[in-house]
This record gives sequence, C-alpha cells and structure tokens, in this order.
Amino acid sequence: MAALLEFPLTALKIRNPAVAPAYNTRPGHEATNGMRRSTGMSGAQWKMKFDVLVHDEESVRNMRAFLFQMEADSTLVRIRMPDRYGIDGPFALATQSVRDQYPDGIPFATDAMYATGVGHAVPTVETYFSTDADLGAREIHVTATDEIPAGCAISIDEFCYGIGGSWIEHGQQRLRLSPVLRKPAAAGGTISLAPVFVGFCLTDSPGYEALVQGWYGEHTLEFVEDLTRLVESVD
Repeated sequence: MAALLEFPLTALKIRNPAVAPAYNTRPGHEATNGMRRSTGMSGAQWKMKFDVLVHDEESVRNMRAFLFQMEADSTLVRIRMPDRYGIDGPFALATQSVRDQYPDGIPFATDAMYATGVGHAVPTVETYFSTDADLGAREIHVTATDEIPAGCAISIDEFCYGIGGSWIEHGQQRLRLSPVLRKPAAAGGTISLAPVFVGFCLTDSPGYEALVQGWYGEHTLEFVEDLTRLVESVD
C-alpha cells in the first residue's frame, strides 16, 4: 500500500475551499430541434482546491516542508475535508464545540496528557453498513438512527461520496450516493461522517506563487481523487 502524506491542517491556514465530484460524462447528442441528451457517465473523481495563507516564518517553513515532501504529483496526499457544513470534520460547525472543548486532545481519566503534552484524538462521527452492498450500488442502508442529511459528504475506505438523498423507513436509514459505490461492502463496515480525501496534486509548479516582499501571501493547491487504489494487489 502506498504511503500517504497527511496535509497539516493544524499548522497551515486553509482559505476558500472548493470540494466537489467531477463527473466524466460522455459527449451528448443534439437533435436538429436543439434538444440534447447525454449518452451517459463513465465515472467520477472528487476534486479539491483551496488557498493556503502563509504569513510568518513558521507558516512559510511548514508550507515549504509539505511541498518538499509532496514533490509535485509524485506522492498521494490525505486531506480531512475542509467543509464547514459537513456532518463532522476539522472544520464542521456541527461538532466544533467538541473540538473546542479538547483543543489539545482528550486527557486520561486522571486529567494527565501524554509526555508530548497532547491527549487522545477527539473521535470522529461514524456510522456502519446495516446490510451488504454490491459494487456499483446507488443506495446503501446504514445503522444510524438520526437522519444523515442529504447534501453532505462521507467517505468509505477513504473514497469520497456525496449524499444525494436520505430516507428513514421502518427504522431503517437509506442513503443515495453519488458516485455509485466503488467497492463492495459488508454489513458492519465503517462509513466516516468526517470524510477523508486522498488524491494527488494537479497544480502546476505548486508553491511557486510570489510572496509579497518575500513576507506573506497565498499558495493555491488543487487535488484530484486517486482511483488507482481501487486496484487490488495481486502479489
């Protein structure tokens, strides 16, 4: 399995995030009366784009260190989705109070921290498959009893999905996914409501933006989801 580089969300300030799936639709046919119909979709990859504000020695060096490790598009990057309106995650307004309560992590029962001065990671919100789901499934059933709202993103095995619809019927919750399920899943499998994006950098010459008088500025980074991880090793 490829080693993944974690984007340092706590060390660098993300601004102006854009996250959405890019649908690979085939060219449509247009009739002589102007009516048009798409001939279908071959797949979808999520894309993510944001600016990174650097404003002092520490942030500039942190940014450079990340870029030195990423080495353009040669390394896969894991990014916890910067979504204020998500169900959970490092930016989510819905769970911000919990993160604010434990800014340095959750201490032991004795209120002690680790020797490094940090505690246990604040757990993220999850749900689970309540039934098996096939490859290419458009709808899945989950164990959550509170309705998971449409319009939010989730991740399964660190592949991103959007929730196009959500229904609770007879105590069973059903979610409509976009794109369809990339891998089969068994009942009990984990679904992260604090989605994780894994992809590679699309930006041409990342980090090359000029800093104002050499002091401060913004770097723009764009990533596309890596789907080669769907190919299983046959060694």
